[in-house]
Amino acid sequence: MAGRSFQHLLSFLMLLLLCAKPGMGNVTGCIERERQALLHFKHGLVDDFGLLFSWGDDNRDCCQWRGVQRSNQSGDISPSLLELEHLTHLDLSCNDFEGRHIPPFLGSLSRMQYLNLSQANLAQTVPTQLGNHSNLLSLDLSDNYLNFGNLEWLSRLSSFKTP
Repeated sequence: MAGRSFQHLLSFLMLLLLCAKPGMGNVTGCIERERQALLHFKHGLVDDFGLLFSWGDDNRDCCQWRGVQRSNQSGDISPSLLELEHLTHLDLSCNDFEGRHIPPFLGSLSRMQYLNLSQANLAQTVPTQLGNHSNLLSLDLSDNYLNFGNLEWLSRLSSFKTP
């Protein structure tokens, strides 16, 4: 079941975000800077099954790239994600980040609405920078080894809705 999540890890969400840019009508395709950010992100992943073969110079339109699969091996959450200005959904669940911390830069993704880091083998203290997400509607940090420390940052999630 976790394998299905891997197949749609990032690219599926990016297709929705990068191919339909707000305020640009029916314009489709990649913004070059965002394409480069995805390529940089790809270099931090382990692609044992060759699922990222379509990511590259032969296919310049990243909206045509196949979904990402990240194996259960070490990898990093790359700061190149900061280049994805239209990113509103990020699902890195069911990965094995080998007890690494949640990078504080994730709090700088200003348009983020849905962030899923569940079952990702993350550890250490949750960065208070996650409280910078004024648009965040959903945050899933379940099934990790996290220390939540001071929870005051939760009060800064102004759009966050509780069931």
